Amino acid sequence: MHTDKEKSKLLARVRRIKGQVEALERALESESESEKIMHLIAAARGSISG
Repeated sequence: MHTDKEKSKLLARVRRIKGQVEALERALESESESEKIMHLIAAARGSISG
C-alpha cells in the first residue's frame, strides 16, 4: 500500500502525463507543425520514463 504522500506524488505525475498526452492529441487534431508534435512527444516520453 502506498502512503498518502507517495499516492499524492503519483497522482500528480499521472495528471501531468495526462495533460501532456492531451496536448499532443490536440496538436495532432489541429495538424500542427511536426516540430511542435515531436517536442510534445519528447516531453511526454520524458515524463513517462522519469
